[in-house]
Amino acid sequence: MRGRFFGMMMALVVLGVATITSYVVLDHFYGEGYFITSTQTVIIENSGEQVSIDDVRYDVENVEFLESTVVLKYYGGRAPDPATGFSPSEGFSPMISKISVPTNAYEQAQATGEPVTVSSTTTTETKPVNAWPIAAGIGISMGVMVFAVWAGYQEMRGSATSTLLEHGLHDMTVRDVEIVGHIMKLEEFTIPELMKLTKTSKITIWRTVQKLVEQELVQPTEQTKLAANGLGGRGKPSRVYRYVGKTKT
Repeated sequence: MRGRFFGMMMALVVLGVATITSYVVLDHFYGEGYFITSTQTVIIENSGEQVSIDDVRYDVENVEFLESTVVLKYYGGRAPDPATGFSPSEGFSPMISKISVPTNAYEQAQATGEPVTVSSTTTTETKPVNAWPIAAGIGISMGVMVFAVWAGYQEMRGSATSTLLEHGLHDMTVRDVEIVGHIMKLEEFTIPELMKLTKTSKITIWRTVQKLVEQELVQPTEQTKLAANGLGGRGKPSRVYRYVGKTKT
């Protein structure tokens, strides 16, 4: 019970740290809203028969008067040529669009015949992302993963301890229990492999393995493996042992 409580506390600590860290990172990048401002310039020309929108000229096909605005329906469109100015819009597919301009600006263009410029500014506010649900999900996932790993390790140690006690090996140390746990998990192993997994000296592992051999829990085989990373005698082949889990009679 005490061990399980410790594992749960460790998982909760990881959950909290992962949640807070994730929130800080996510909030830094996505937690602030901002404004996007765009400006569109419209020039009413030729007494309202043409409009230029963002340096592209269109022919006005129809005009609809509303209460305070005029809706201009236009088609065509061609960007200005650097040498000759605006080119006529004939020859283009008649894709109809519309735009609203103030009534007084349109009437001024009709009355004077001079170009009248109208600018409209649109501001869009982006909503910030609520980082807490995402951060909480990351934290919970990390906490569950840590608890699962810890529980698996505890189960391995518990099985190893029970096996040693059943076979009268009461003088085994905590390090021996860890070694036996890895042996039971691997089933087939070499001494250099156990040295790498447990960070334990060769002589300590060899003594533990010999005790298990005496209890008929482990059997040496005729197989050998080349040592990895220079462990176990400068590349000399290492004997493969097999955990058989034979109970004492």
